[in-house]
Amino acid sequence: MAAQAARGQRPPHRAAFRIGDAGIEIASDVPELLDDFESRYGDCAVEAAGDEADIRCTATFRPPGAAIRLAFDGPRVPATFDAVLTPFRMLRHLEGDVGRILTFEDDRTLLIDREAAPPDFVTDCVMALVQSVQRGVLFLHAASVGIAGSGVLLIGASSAGKSTTSLGLAARGHAFLGDDVAAIRLASRELLPLPKAARLRDGPFARSLEPRLRTCRHLRVGGPDGTSRTLVRVGDLFPGSVGGPLPLRYAFLFERFAARAAIEPIRPQLADLTRMKSVVSETIPSWGLSPGRDLMKFLSITRLLSALKCYRVELGSTDETSALIENIVGGVCN
Repeated sequence: MAAQAARGQRPPHRAAFRIGDAGIEIASDVPELLDDFESRYGDCAVEAAGDEADIRCTATFRPPGAAIRLAFDGPRVPATFDAVLTPFRMLRHLEGDVGRILTFEDDRTLLIDREAAPPDFVTDCVMALVQSVQRGVLFLHAASVGIAGSGVLLIGASSAGKSTTSLGLAARGHAFLGDDVAAIRLASRELLPLPKAARLRDGPFARSLEPRLRTCRHLRVGGPDGTSRTLVRVGDLFPGSVGGPLPLRYAFLFERFAARAAIEPIRPQLADLTRMKSVVSETIPSWGLSPGRDLMKFLSITRLLSALKCYRVELGSTDETSALIENIVGGVCN
């Protein structure tokens, strides 16, 4: 230890997380990487994974400090360029010269220009690898909650109210599994927890949470639309709300906002998904690689939804919409 201190070095910080069905251990001399990962996925933190980790990521500065080197290891780690350079997930970041921001040292090592990389880029690279090793898990752009022992998907386009409604249900005492990406274990059709820190938009619902926010850690961050939002871990906001795996039984497809909330049962067709495009997102790996593959994924999602109790939703206030969903799920004998 003394020799390391004399050379100006220090042991890397370490943290472990459970993301869906995969464990990842991150060892880092890049403080901002672990800080960012923990601020966003702190509710997924677990004790050190050790030899049971599916992925180990070592993050270091490459002299003279302009680049971050991400080296991945583990029994199922794919080639990094296959996992990272997917049209929807990563190329949204790379409007300019891809090679200026991201290069590959080898098939398991990334080099990222820390000055040129957009915010969240390094964390997104790590998440791309974590999701890529989970062949038996389907990731959807959807919120997910647990009500009366049942897993529930909330599907809708961006800004359709998924995050607010999932938090509204957590505020009513229900399990929170995630408000951004839903993870479904296909073999058992279970909804897995993948909680990410909430980004609360200013408005009536956020104001109703101010007493809770005063008692837990939170910070103001810029949103993708340029507006300021409040970043807070859901486990801090609603202690004990982050749930475990649940059998997936319900899906609510968010249509539009209305004067009053309304819900009606439906039998989803392929058109319901292709019209909304809500399950395809830059947060999901492997979308956009080929039209044929995307069509097969849409068909698999349609088959999945056909086995669930599905409803179309017109959203009213957060409390009104949450209460309707709660009554339907809680009032049905499973």
